[in-house]
Amino acid sequence: MILKDFSLILLEELDADCPLPGDSTRQVRGLAVDEPVKGWISPDEVAVTARGTLDEDFMQGVASTGSPAIVWRLEGEAPVESVERAAALGVGLFVLTPDVPLRRLFEIFSKDDGLLLLSHGAGRSLLESTGGETALEELAGKVSGMLGRSVVVEDPVGRLIASSGDDNQLRATLEELGLRASKRSGIDETRRERRDRYARLPDGYLSVPVERWRIADGELFWTPIGTGAPAGYLWIDLEGDHLRPEDVVLLYWARRVLEAELGKERIRLETELGVRGDFVDDLVSGHYGSVDLLLQRARYLGADLAEGALVMVVDIDDFARYLARRKPKEPAIQELKRRLADAVRLQTRQIFSNFLLGPRSDNVILFLGCAEGEDPEDLPEKAQLLAKGVQRYVKGLLPDLTVSVGIGGYKKDPAQLPDAYAEARVALEIGHRIHGPSSVSTFGRTGTYKLLFRVLQENPEELEAFYGETLEPVVHYDSRYGTELVQTLITYLGNDASTVRTAGDLFAHRHTIRYRLDRVGELAGLDVDKSEDRERLTLGIKAMQLLGRVPEKPSSFADR
Repeated sequence: MILKDFSLILLEELDADCPLPGDSTRQVRGLAVDEPVKGWISPDEVAVTARGTLDEDFMQGVASTGSPAIVWRLEGEAPVESVERAAALGVGLFVLTPDVPLRRLFEIFSKDDGLLLLSHGAGRSLLESTGGETALEELAGKVSGMLGRSVVVEDPVGRLIASSGDDNQLRATLEELGLRASKRSGIDETRRERRDRYARLPDGYLSVPVERWRIADGELFWTPIGTGAPAGYLWIDLEGDHLRPEDVVLLYWARRVLEAELGKERIRLETELGVRGDFVDDLVSGHYGSVDLLLQRARYLGADLAEGALVMVVDIDDFARYLARRKPKEPAIQELKRRLADAVRLQTRQIFSNFLLGPRSDNVILFLGCAEGEDPEDLPEKAQLLAKGVQRYVKGLLPDLTVSVGIGGYKKDPAQLPDAYAEARVALEIGHRIHGPSSVSTFGRTGTYKLLFRVLQENPEELEAFYGETLEPVVHYDSRYGTELVQTLITYLGNDASTVRTAGDLFAHRHTIRYRLDRVGELAGLDVDKSEDRERLTLGIKAMQLLGRVPEKPSSFADR
């Protein structure tokens, strides 16, 4: 160790005084007790003496051997002349009371050697448990046995993937409270505390960051696995106890070996996602060959699509804007997409047993099939439930992002699965244009929107022209004067042309509502009291939403 580390131990553990710290970078290889014999001290050893005074000959003799410092066992403070003499010789000086046993000094080095042997042994022992299909469970059990405490391993997306023992109270607590290290929103910041724990070895320190969460009935502790974006998290049952240096050494190696093992799992998942992504690309583009080949590839990936499926698309909202704002590097982008795919897979497994998942750009595509004996009519409702579950889970896992979901119709014929995907994409796009981020839309409920959206895709000028003939003047008027004509019209049409109900919804007098509707008619050249014109205005509103032309700054003040 270096003199800086040695001095910290003297000051913090043995309550020594430090009149002169010396050169903090000098090596300290051991201790030498003052004896009246030649050669009692070697280079880089700290001299330990109980002399009544430190005369010049003694201090020069110590300095000439290359000793970095002197520990003076003395009651009271060191005389000024002794400190000045040590400074002139470039030797550090520490004062330690005689009632501190010499063995406490020598334990500084003997204990470090023991920890070094423990470190070597722990690394070898844990590495023996890697490589198999149950490696993570075996590692969790071995780490628990070495620490004498229960442990749980959590992956980056919040799954508890391994734990020690069947009766693991720590895991039961995490499951009951729904707490995950990957989702810190589960506990208030004021109840979280992180600090590094250290173990001293002969050649330096090992450190492990440990975070403590205070909950109603106690405390929970975890440490991240890996550096940067964690590969996972290791929960440790430390309540009512503290980490010894030996435990820090074991945790240091546990984190490193678990990181390597989770890295292997990550590579396997990335390879699998790549294969699934290729399948999805081929399926949605219609380049899958024959239906038999399509079903064969799906079965290889764990899904039976012989009876068809419903398609769901999960899309990251405004992902391009997020990348432009955050400017993450490519590894971080890929990690984010992988975490999203894992999150969707985790939620889907809780509701569906027969499904196929594949990534595509910033989307995750799901083919949701019926389990044996399941009614296809139940699929849309279960898909809606899944969509909401995915949104909630992603919000906790990736707080900076939101996702929208598009759900297509069920197609019994596997050859129509590309059409099911196209429907889900249309539902997604319409939902995002109408409702904004975090939307959930089904193709079957898009009504006339899907017809207008097809016009937008095939002949956008025609939709622009229709919008210009109907609602564009009203939108411009609202944007210019801060009125609420468009919102009034939308509410009025949604209330089956009832002025009374519209006034109640908008907290306005019905005469005000009548005035606004008449103003809409003047601007649009249409009569809201005529059913044919109301239909055109309804389509004009939908065209406005699909084109993204809503009034820029609607106001809640009275009309001007």
